Amino acid sequence: MQQQQTQALRFMLRMADKRRVRLALSCLCSAAGALFAMIPYIVVYRIADELLRAPADMAAVRRLIVIALIAIAARFAFMGISTALAHGAAFHLLYDMRVRLIEKLGKLPLGYFGTQHSGRLKKVVADDVERIESFIAHHLPDLTASVVAPLVTAIYLFTVDWRLAIAALLPIPAAFAVQGWMAARGRRRDDMKRMHAISESMNGAIVEFVHAMPVIKSFNQTVHTFTRFRFSAERYAELWTRIARNKVPLYTLFMLLLESGMLFVLPFGVWLHAQNEITLPVLLLFLLLGVGLTAPLRQISTLAHMMQNNIEGVLRIQAVLDEKEQTASAHDGSSSQTPQTFEITFREVRFGYGEREVLKGVTLTAEHGKVTAFVGPSGAGKSTAAQLIARFYDPMYGHISLGGIDVSAIPPERLTDMVSFVFQEVPIVSDMISANLRMGKEDADESELVLAAQAAQAHSFITALPDGYETRIGDGGVSLSGGERQRLAIARAILKNAPVLILDEAFAYADAENEANIQEALSRLLEGKTVVVIAHRLSTIMDADRIVVFEDGEVSGIGTHEELLQRNSLYAGMWSAYREAEQWSLRKRKEEPYV
Repeated sequence: MQQQQTQALRFMLRMADKRRVRLALSCLCSAAGALFAMIPYIVVYRIADELLRAPADMAAVRRLIVIALIAIAARFAFMGISTALAHGAAFHLLYDMRVRLIEKLGKLPLGYFGTQHSGRLKKVVADDVERIESFIAHHLPDLTASVVAPLVTAIYLFTVDWRLAIAALLPIPAAFAVQGWMAARGRRRDDMKRMHAISESMNGAIVEFVHAMPVIKSFNQTVHTFTRFRFSAERYAELWTRIARNKVPLYTLFMLLLESGMLFVLPFGVWLHAQNEITLPVLLLFLLLGVGLTAPLRQISTLAHMMQNNIEGVLRIQAVLDEKEQTASAHDGSSSQTPQTFEITFREVRFGYGEREVLKGVTLTAEHGKVTAFVGPSGAGKSTAAQLIARFYDPMYGHISLGGIDVSAIPPERLTDMVSFVFQEVPIVSDMISANLRMGKEDADESELVLAAQAAQAHSFITALPDGYETRIGDGGVSLSGGERQRLAIARAILKNAPVLILDEAFAYADAENEANIQEALSRLLEGKTVVVIAHRLSTIMDADRIVVFEDGEVSGIGTHEELLQRNSLYAGMWSAYREAEQWSLRKRKEEPYV
């Protein structure tokens, strides 16, 4: 556990290495500010000493007042400089760390995101990184001041009167002994781990709650009926209630001891004064500085708790950054090659999610320049097989090759350039339409955007929007229908012009007229490409060059539409069910007698 904490602290300092000069200056300025904060108290002592003399040196008093004013100004000046330096370094650090995390997430396989709920990743990138800003911008300078100020104050007090200095320091060992006892009997590390885990769950529940709002509203539900969020919030409250119940008695004793300096300094100091061992100004000095000696130490105690919280967040950031990236493996030097043709071949491919096997020895070929359709019941493995082509996941057994080269041997960024993917659920970035389209080709000019949108039957609805191609969509912008989002995704794929195109239920939201128009446009644009189409609506793949029928993770048939109708009972049954569904109507259903 101690080793993990040390590693986390080193990681934070290593991340801040580029800003070490600023941070060092910030800590020095913070320490200087703390030292200047002592001077007015010393000045009060000196002024009292001067005023009690006969006659009082008023010129010296005025000089001391000026010194106090300068010290106060210097204190706030150094505090301001320290704050500015620390915050500047912290915000640059936050930027660097978030960029590293986002770049890292972009290099991880899609399978990683299947095992992580969105709340955890959101918390790591947003909340845990933000806590590092608090450590760098506040805790580090404050910790420096909290150590330097009591140390210098204690040394100075010993030079004035060693007996009262010892009295002022007496409560400190007892107070920190109580804190050590509190740490030894407590479970701070476990509590912080639980707190972060519950916070991640609660973040995920909030995201789900917002996304599910249409369903929640339509069924007149409330946050209290959203079980996962309620359960997470209750666990969070129970955790902190238990921590407070266990820690408050000892923490109260700790604070009482730190605040008990007056109980030692005042009676002992009055006795020494009565014995003419010390002067009244010395007693006054110890009542001001000696009793206040423990104030910075309270800050150290608070920082220790917050530091533990930060360390747990840093460990989670490290866990993300240490995840294994998707890279190209060496297969007879093929990683340096680029496919000349783009046929896709599966050889005995097996894959599963956890213990559930989805693909069970799939062997097939999608020929270059032709359209291959994947069909089958829900859960048969169609979409999973298509995602393996683009290496969203890696097969557990077997091989997938593109143009004769194993896809695992092609660098991920190069493979990504070769494959366009149109999903059923279309991810749209909250930005302008033109920016969404240019995700397919960053340097595309306006005429290319228009041609791609026209081919996808998207140009007409785009030009009807308030600002045309510069209209902002998504959060805070215009909302698009499912069909419009899908046509935008098809236009994006057309603009990318990759040699391999995978359409996963790409016509799911298209009406009959737009489906026909999109298919006609695609038929001209897909020449010379390897196209894989996944469809439940069988009418969209009747003219495919080859149809692959998936059944329970295996390939049960390959052929044309006519061939499969003759020799594949599953496909024939699916076709019959599809035709019956086309003829179904609500009116016809109502006319049937109720049984």
